[in-house]
Amino acid sequence: MSLPVLTLGGAWSSAWSIPGWMACELAGLAREERTLFLSRPDSKAKLVEASPSGRLPVLEIDGLRLWDSLAIAEYLWERHPGCGIWPAERAARAMARGWAAEVHADFHDLRTALPMNLIKRWPIRDGLPSNVKLLARPGVAPAIARLTAIWREATARFGGPYLTGSAFCFADAMMAMLASRFVTYGVELPPDSAAFVAASQDSPLMRRWIARAEEQAALIGRDICAAFP
Repeated sequence: MSLPVLTLGGAWSSAWSIPGWMACELAGLAREERTLFLSRPDSKAKLVEASPSGRLPVLEIDGLRLWDSLAIAEYLWERHPGCGIWPAERAARAMARGWAAEVHADFHDLRTALPMNLIKRWPIRDGLPSNVKLLARPGVAPAIARLTAIWREATARFGGPYLTGSAFCFADAMMAMLASRFVTYGVELPPDSAAFVAASQDSPLMRRWIARAEEQAALIGRDICAAFP
């Protein structure tokens, strides 16, 4: 029997690939992985062929083609009940699903203004932080306020370091792709929020993903990766 196939984008910039990949890891899914770099001339044609929505990641499993990270996570949870995708405790699981769904549905302004790039680090130019204009774009400040409120509530309720306590779950995978932007763009945060971001980015799964991004950057060229997006 052939293994499921997970198609991912470039690790440094394909934000939604992070939770899709982490869902497979949390479920312990044996699989084949393929990478589709979105910046190449033939990328669009390959993407249309791979994904009915034209987006990544895509998981081909059990005769199905799942093209959304949240759908991938829920399918794998049903396939492997009790796996690490969702917390074991009911209240924590409900909260985690709510936070994951909010990330899935919201924060478009933040994602647009601060595109994910794990290789780039926003520099200082002309004596001023060059992220000032980006952070001033419409919708960014409310999004940051909402995220910090979520992290504060989660820590108060479950004790941290992750959203529902000591175990990293799929809600943390969804947050990890947003939290990475605060590192990339040098966003100043209150100490409690900065601690959450640090824990998120230092989690074992995120460290492995960042290492993948670094490996791809070494192969492709850090300047090229830093420029896309």
